Amino acid sequence: MMNCGHHDPHDPAWSWALAGVLLASCVVVPCVFTTRLDAVFVVPKLAVLWGALALSFALIAVGVLRSARLPRLARVVWVVDAAVVAFVALNVAAWAFSTDRAQSLYGERLQYQGLLTLLLYVSFFYVARLAITNGRRLRLLFCAVAIGATLVSGYALVQKAGLDPIWEGYLPGGRVFSSIGQANALAAYLVLAIPVSAALLFGGRTSARAAVVLAIAAMIAALVLTRSRGGLLGFLAALPVLAVGWRPLLGAPTRRLRYALAAALVAGTLIVAIGASVSGELSRISSDDSSLRFHLDAWRVAAQVAAEHPVLGTGQETFPDVFPRYSHAVLPPERATALDAFRVESPHNVYLTIAYGSGIPALIAYIGIIAGFFVAAVRAARQAAREIRLALVAMLAAAAGHLVTGAFMTADVTSAWLFWVLMGAALGLVSHSSCQSSTFQVMT
Repeated sequence: MMNCGHHDPHDPAWSWALAGVLLASCVVVPCVFTTRLDAVFVVPKLAVLWGALALSFALIAVGVLRSARLPRLARVVWVVDAAVVAFVALNVAAWAFSTDRAQSLYGERLQYQGLLTLLLYVSFFYVARLAITNGRRLRLLFCAVAIGATLVSGYALVQKAGLDPIWEGYLPGGRVFSSIGQANALAAYLVLAIPVSAALLFGGRTSARAAVVLAIAAMIAALVLTRSRGGLLGFLAALPVLAVGWRPLLGAPTRRLRYALAAALVAGTLIVAIGASVSGELSRISSDDSSLRFHLDAWRVAAQVAAEHPVLGTGQETFPDVFPRYSHAVLPPERATALDAFRVESPHNVYLTIAYGSGIPALIAYIGIIAGFFVAAVRAARQAAREIRLALVAMLAAAAGHLVTGAFMTADVTSAWLFWVLMGAALGLVSHSSCQSSTFQVMT
């Protein structure tokens, strides 16, 4: 039986401090931005993350030096860790042979998805594995994600109401962007946050569950207001995972199940209450084909670049430089000419981005990391206590939704970072050496 106990003698005391840094980051990173920089949203978030990572490394170093031993919790999951090593090595090689090393190191302006940011994600993947080692910490992580997403969603609703004091009613295309900075990126973040927030409906005080219901309603409303096709498809992909994974655990309509149903009812009511505004979003989703045409064009070009540079690609974030040359070779002349007027910053597809930038082997390694995570989480969920299984299913649903959104948009710092954190947290939990009594229901 999987067990996530309240205390483990091998759990170093400093790992609680490490968990605290991770929890604080889940609240602060989605919300932070500043209008004093040109890169209003991305640079402040990256600055917070690099600071949090430096503090995490310091805590680990001090803890290991004081205890004179490595933490037992840092267990190797061979399939996943081998894929991570291969992924990082291939990306470093892709940067070394990039057509523009500086561009590949830092990334495209306002995106910053270069090698340094990738190493940041991977580092937090392992920080989460060290920090989240039992059900209590996992629930606290879910609470932190829910708090951050609630603040972000609340700001999105304020924007839609025309009450934003910073941007003063400015909504590009009528789509909310909140503190994330871009509507599709906001949708990708909420697709991750909604399932893990829903897991908080089980256990805890009634007042806390009521707050979670309202928070989820706000998140779903904000998701709709992003008018993001990829975001809505990701959300729809997450729902079956929750339904299949949670159904055996819910049984007859219990009080907890009624709260979950109430959450769905409140969320649906709030979305319907948006009225004519929502109709506008749904109309755009069903009728706007210009965006689809652009995506198809970008995908065709990225696929051709990957086919001609299959081993190491052309280097991370070099798509704007290679696009004009390949677009005239791949696309119809009128489409290539029309796109010459724009700087096409990415293929708007995470998988093609890896394939063209770092090579097809790097894409295979990335898929291997995700597949290893899914296998480990599913196996652990089958053996886990009820509360832990609910949590693992929520993370699997969030990951499934994220994989779908990634097929339609450029990677964003907030959602990509949170995805790696959730994968690391799940693996940290399932690889914990002692798990007999779940504490996932503990809630302050």
